[in-house]
Amino acid sequence: MKKSDLFKQQRSQKLDAQAAILDKCKAENREMNAAEVLSFDALDVESTELEGQIARALKAEKIELEIASRAAGAVLPAGGGEEKELDKIQKRFSIVKAIRDAHPGKQLSGVEKEIHEMGLAESRAAGVTTDTDTGFSMPISMLRASQQTVSQDSGAFGGTLVQNGAPIIVDPLRPRLFLEALGASFITGLSGGDIPLIVASDFAMEFLAEGAALTPTKKQYAGPSLNPKRAGGAVDISNRLIMQSSVDVEALIMTGLRNGFSQLLESASINGAGGNAPTGLLSYAGVLASTTTASAAATFALIVELQSLIEENDATEQSLGYLMHPKLKAFLKQLKKDAGSGMFLFQDNMLDGYNAVATSLMPKLNSNANFPLIFGDFSQMTIGQWGAINIKVNPYSADLSDSVRLTLNTHADMQIANAKAFAKNAFLTA
Repeated sequence: MKKSDLFKQQRSQKLDAQAAILDKCKAENREMNAAEVLSFDALDVESTELEGQIARALKAEKIELEIASRAAGAVLPAGGGEEKELDKIQKRFSIVKAIRDAHPGKQLSGVEKEIHEMGLAESRAAGVTTDTDTGFSMPISMLRASQQTVSQDSGAFGGTLVQNGAPIIVDPLRPRLFLEALGASFITGLSGGDIPLIVASDFAMEFLAEGAALTPTKKQYAGPSLNPKRAGGAVDISNRLIMQSSVDVEALIMTGLRNGFSQLLESASINGAGGNAPTGLLSYAGVLASTTTASAAATFALIVELQSLIEENDATEQSLGYLMHPKLKAFLKQLKKDAGSGMFLFQDNMLDGYNAVATSLMPKLNSNANFPLIFGDFSQMTIGQWGAINIKVNPYSADLSDSVRLTLNTHADMQIANAKAFAKNAFLTA
């Protein structure tokens, strides 16, 4: 999702919340009370701030698009038509044709060559070396479509597509992708080495006697740094599949690349082991932890405890939400908040009034007995990506199975600006 789209989504949520307040007052035939006035005005301020962020993000995206287009040698019309022109180029791009033309002895041409050159420009800007002899590059934006295609492969290796009759294509089961929807930032087009995330400290003040001198203090602007880490994968694709000119085959390959890349980043952002991979939220130094140290059934008190940990550290009041495993969600949907109200802990896709997301990318811990719960400000999470997705085509590695092997490489990382903006409980049972 583009940053501008994320800001638009957040602003829409603010407007919906204001509308809910107005609807409630209208239904009860009354004016807003003091608490509702405060909430309404706060939402109005946040909405106005988001309007400015939307405008800046749109301008930045337009600049990035123009730079990428110039680097690829594309002549784009002036007057705001750059995005439309690039969209046309991407729609005409055929990944199947690119794979065919990337074979030894052949050359990329037409739209596929333009896209390849855009990808090379991204990699050069990021300082990423690319082998261009047998392969091609794709700009990362092509793997970040805002909509998913409906037609996808239901067969494990695409074999069901190669048959005389028209195949029936259904969605495969994939983990739900969620981090950007919760507020995490995704930065593309990074270059060079480490990219620091700036975290500001509050200025310290004190009361003094009449005429007493102030002692100036310095406050550091410091934070963690995004560090490019190599992410790669390989897949064999049947030559019979590559021979197809079906739109669904195109969609199959592109959607597979897109989802594989997104799932890798989001899974690592939750439970990455560090070292060669990003360090995930569950292992990130400084993330606040529940006092629970042994398996315990989820209760309202343990849910609220994570909120108090963040509030006690004055960590954040923005973009707060819960992240959990689907089995924990199912348990909480059946768990009553108290004996008398008849309310359940998880209602209307919210947990105690906060956004809540369940995903199978959340691991099971301690011999699969415990389901971790994370609460925090996901706007403090930043995922960075260097260069393009570089795809090497090798028609010989899997020649015995008459297949082409694609090897994919890119560089990415995840860091949290303020680790105390997150709290976790790794010992809940469901």
